[in-house]
Amino acid sequence: MKLAGIKQPKHLFWRLATNLVLAAILLPLVLVASRSFMLDTSNLRHIASNLLPLYLWNTSILVIGTSLLALVLGVSTAWFVTIYEFPFRRKFEWVLILPLSIPTFINATAYVGLTDYAGPIRIFLRWAGTDLYMDIMNHTGAILVMSLVLYPYVYVTSRSAFLLQSASLIEVSRSLGQSMNKTFRKVVLPLAWPAIFAGLILVIMEVLNDYGVVTYFGIPTFTVGIFRSWLALGDLSTAIFLSMVVLTFVVILLIIEFSANRKKKVTHDKAERTLSRIKPKHKWLIFSICLIPVIAGFIIPVAQLLWWFILAYAPNIWVELAMLAGNTALLGFLSSIIITALSILLVYTFRLVNKQGIKKTITKLPMLGYAMPGAVIAIGIVACILMINPNLIYSGLIALIFGYTVRFFAVGYGSIESGFEKIPREIDDAAVSLGSNTLRNLLKVHLPVLKPVLVGALIMVFVDVAKELPITLMLRPFNYETLATNAFQYAKDEMAPRSASASLLIIFASTIPVYYLNRILHRK
Repeated sequence: MKLAGIKQPKHLFWRLATNLVLAAILLPLVLVASRSFMLDTSNLRHIASNLLPLYLWNTSILVIGTSLLALVLGVSTAWFVTIYEFPFRRKFEWVLILPLSIPTFINATAYVGLTDYAGPIRIFLRWAGTDLYMDIMNHTGAILVMSLVLYPYVYVTSRSAFLLQSASLIEVSRSLGQSMNKTFRKVVLPLAWPAIFAGLILVIMEVLNDYGVVTYFGIPTFTVGIFRSWLALGDLSTAIFLSMVVLTFVVILLIIEFSANRKKKVTHDKAERTLSRIKPKHKWLIFSICLIPVIAGFIIPVAQLLWWFILAYAPNIWVELAMLAGNTALLGFLSSIIITALSILLVYTFRLVNKQGIKKTITKLPMLGYAMPGAVIAIGIVACILMINPNLIYSGLIALIFGYTVRFFAVGYGSIESGFEKIPREIDDAAVSLGSNTLRNLLKVHLPVLKPVLVGALIMVFVDVAKELPITLMLRPFNYETLATNAFQYAKDEMAPRSASASLLIIFASTIPVYYLNRILHRK
């Protein structure tokens, strides 16, 4: 019952629930950030003068190199499959996403095995009467192996932006005498840049958080420095200092991305898009360009892993794989359900309150977890659980799922936010005018419309959890192995062939959802 003269807060339940979720997700990051005010200045002077320039140089090279290569591969292939008619174009729409199913450290392991002395390339060269020393365990090799599996982030966002653009814009540009290349540079690319930049930020965040490739290749980056400071030296202050440097850079990127999206205006119509017909030789040229990242980013590493699997096969391997797959599936299923449900709550609440400016930026704060190094998130998770109940830390899985939620909240939230933005607010007003409440609107109106988006969010979170390495290494219970930790440990111990079985299962589990997701989105 409403009291006279007292203004009742609107959507009180949704606001309270959202505040609790935000507090829970941000608490580990806040606890870690608060420790930055209690740093040991004597160590920081040594870090700033000796190690910080090295970490900054190596991290910058990897970020810039990987971003540029992923940008070229992602945008070019997305444009080709969207606008041109060429052989197997429909197949390339989903095949170009497949490299995303391969974790970066697995791709690095496969390429090292491919180019080492006992690898097939060197064997073939010796059979041909020559030999060539190949060393990819450097900056160039790291940029290559990471770009080949991270470019699908740019490809997906670019292709979505190209498809949403009005086909009449291209037709008008062509009617004014502009070539397709000029139309792409002057019309299509500027309009699609906010979406492309969003995919590029995901690539940068993955590079900043990578631990497997840089450790395996011996490249000291900020992430390696954080792990060394915490695990080897027990110096939490230095680890927090290095993580705050990374976090500052990511906050700047998110501010730029938010500003770009706030000004973004998507123009689209219902006109059927006509594919451009080109000369046969140009068709096969585009076919070859689209085929290169598929071969280099998926077929070659999978072929190397299959060869290793045959070499190291043993009859008892299936029992171990079943246990590893069960552990991974349990974590992926629980984490994806929790993250998707919490993302729906946050996005729907901010849709209800309809606030702009600084209050809307609050929804971007949980996305910082995607940029935080896994070791730092692990520290915050342990601090949170010990603060609540010291006995809970021994359950292990609670801490691990909590860590996944903080780390991958941005994945589910971003997908669901994009889906809600496509639903006109007039639908909400019409439902309210018919007597429906906010909860019923969500269950009966929004969620059925968002079904493909929800499936996509569940799949993307599940795949990311299956491939996650740092948080799993730090927060897993004793003797609790997943596919990712098993593959990484064998590769680290120089037993790469024995890592093939777990690696292939990760790829297989990630490939099927990616294909299914593409079919759902294509039908819709």
